[in-house]
Amino acid sequence: MHLSHLNALRALDATLRHGSFSLAANELGITPAAVGQRVRSLELYLSKSLFIRSSSGIEPTEDALRVRELLEGGFAMLAQAFEQLKPNDPTGRLRITLPESFSENWLSPMLVEFHLQYPDADLYLDPSNRDIDLVREDYDLAIRFGPTRDTVLEERVLFGDFVAPVCSPAFAGQQGLGPDVRSLKGIPLIHVTNRTKDPGWLDFRAWGDAFGFDRDHLNHGVRISKTGSGLQAAAAGQGLAICGIVEAFHALKAGSLILPFGPSMICQTKYAYRLLWARSRAKSNPRALFIEWITGRSDRFVSELDAYLASQGSRASG
Repeated sequence: MHLSHLNALRALDATLRHGSFSLAANELGITPAAVGQRVRSLELYLSKSLFIRSSSGIEPTEDALRVRELLEGGFAMLAQAFEQLKPNDPTGRLRITLPESFSENWLSPMLVEFHLQYPDADLYLDPSNRDIDLVREDYDLAIRFGPTRDTVLEERVLFGDFVAPVCSPAFAGQQGLGPDVRSLKGIPLIHVTNRTKDPGWLDFRAWGDAFGFDRDHLNHGVRISKTGSGLQAAAAGQGLAICGIVEAFHALKAGSLILPFGPSMICQTKYAYRLLWARSRAKSNPRALFIEWITGRSDRFVSELDAYLASQGSRASG
């Protein structure tokens, strides 16, 4: 076999694990067309089909399924061999991949706590929505928002999320927003696009349907692709934004944003934020310290969020 086919085998491995060229492309950092081309080159070399292609997607053939575990194990062993060859890093460097919005709106404001506790740690954050392969790529940890599904990774669930509209206190007062409102007619809405595939995540229309709002006035407004920009616009009094409470929590706690309809009109997500790392990667003291720190910080956050929602419920009933 030519060495050039290693990339094709990697594309095959990723496609088998994810079930589509698009999801495999997200992991590999290339286009779906490039993944398909690599798999096709392997099929031409082997003179056999590895996937049955149809308008509804792709299905692996028996030949492809037969080598799935071999491919997963083989690439995991290559990654482990690479780890063994790497020199020890005396600086304590720690590489973490995590969603851009989570990094910007939840984690970053608290990183000073970590550095005060562990001043010698060299932390490198890569805010990216690309599904990085922790077994094969040079990352120590990942934080992901999604379902539990990884079999070659260790994981720790940090916390779930809730979806709700937020706005500035002044905006809520000007627009007369409160728990009894059931129409958003004339209210400037801020829609954050490019969101998660979580089946429990709601846009304005789905949220409005859940709480009996007038459906004719849930689709107007401004659309923004970055959560941080949407939250900033809402805090500046530009409109009502729907978002995850995790992302908005620091602003909610500071009072620059509020839940104008109260805590009874929030919807829990299906997915959760999870901390993941590869079993095959060598253990390191910086990784253990960060796992301990963020686990404790997550527990504190859940308690803080519960207390915040309880206080908002008391305020609404009062």
